[in-house]
Parts: sequence; C-alpha cells; structure tokens
Amino acid sequence: MIWTFSRTGLALLTASIWLTGCVEPVELDSKSGVSAVSKSVLRVGLTANYPPLVEKPDGKLVGIEIDLANEVGKDLNKRMEFVEIPWDQLIPALVGGDIDVIMSGMSITAGRAQKIAFTEPYLHIGQMAITRIKEIQTLGSVTALLNAPITVGFEAGTTGETFVLTNMHNAKPQSVASIDAAIAALRSGEIDAFIHDAPTAWRIGSDPAYGDLIGLYWPLTDENLAWGVRISDQALRTALDAQISIMKEDGRLSRITRKWIKVRVEVR
Repeated sequence: MIWTFSRTGLALLTASIWLTGCVEPVELDSKSGVSAVSKSVLRVGLTANYPPLVEKPDGKLVGIEIDLANEVGKDLNKRMEFVEIPWDQLIPALVGGDIDVIMSGMSITAGRAQKIAFTEPYLHIGQMAITRIKEIQTLGSVTALLNAPITVGFEAGTTGETFVLTNMHNAKPQSVASIDAAIAALRSGEIDAFIHDAPTAWRIGSDPAYGDLIGLYWPLTDENLAWGVRISDQALRTALDAQISIMKEDGRLSRITRKWIKVRVEVR
C-alpha cells in the first residue's frame, strides 16, 4: 500500500488491522478490580483539540474518534463516557485507572508503549509541514525544509516535537499551545513552518479558509494511530482489536474516515 498526496487533500489511506484468534483471560485494572470490558460504561479519555480526529466546536465533541467510539459502544453494548483531559495527562489518567481507553489520535511510539498497551492501528499517517504559500519557493523540498534556518512550531509532547528536535538542527524550535495557535503564529510571521500530523495538513490544505497556507504533502515520518489501554487489561485490548477488524471489514472504518478527511482509498 502506497501513500499519494494532492493539493486538494486527497491521500492514500492505509488502515492496518488484524484480529487475534486467542481468547485472553480477563485481567484486573488498577482501581476497580475488574477488566473494563466487563463494565457497562467505557470511559474514553481524549483531548479535543485535534480536528478532524476530535474537536469540540459549539460545545459538542465530534470527529473520527467520536464516531468510531460510538460504533464500538453500539457493538459492545456499552455507554461511551467521554472524559476530556489535557494531552500530557492522558497516559497518567489511563495508568491510574481514571479512564479505560485513550481515543485521541495518539501515535504508537516506543516510549508510550512502555507505559500503556496499544490496539492494532486504525489509521496510518505521518508528520507533515504546513507553511505560508509565499514560502513555498524556499521550503519546496524536504531537503530545503530540513536545512532551513527558520522558526518551526510544534505541539509539546507530540511526535512533531520529536521530529523537529531530532532532524531540524538549523531551525529554531518553538512550542505552540494548539493547532489554532500555530495557524495564528504562521499568519503573523512568528513561526515559518508548523510540524503536525497529516490530517492537519490535509484539512488546512483543502479548506479555502486557509488559502494563505499550504500543507507540504511529504510524509516526514511513518506513524500509526491506535487506541491506548492499560497493559494489564488485555481483555479490553482484544475486544477493541476485534472491533477495529470488524469495522474495517464491513466498511465503517473507511466510511467514517472519508466523512472527515477527503481521501481516496486504494489497495495495491
């Protein structure tokens, strides 16, 4: 499977899913003494600042994660309780037993996998750069971007931050509070580029409201988005893996991602 990109935000989307054939024993969580899969309510931790994965315009949670969570709730006959938590507190809240699963556009990383368990991926993405249209002549290639003496924004605690600090040695790194703050900083000239997940670049690049900005559609990293559960709760992980597989096979996964991201799905 291969990624392709265009100015209108079309992308090749890969959802890598597999279903285990093993029956896992129900393990205990850190607070209640039972696996979350046996409860009638599943507490979903999220940070609502990552459109189109999850956001809260007009006070209502919407996005890919919300739609997927609701489908999981229907299939497992559970009420999904959404718990809004700052990004840097999601993993501590999960480990501490305050939530049962993280569904917030989280990439699988080795560091995170030491603290929590991840389901199988539901979306394949990468970090991309967003800049002003007028900068395209100087930042029009990966080599130019990586070597330019520019100010580069990122959200703290994300794989975008890791990429900037690891690969853009001539750049001045600058943390921004949110995607909206990064857009404002790009427009004011405070930063010259913003490194974030591909869905952000697709959305900005295809929305006329951001006509002065452009997403540079080269994947700078190769990442998978997945849901996080406690390492001890293998029963819930198995149940969620099964749901991802079912939604892939019956077309719901593709339908939901197409609803929120202008994509073309191809299998080669």
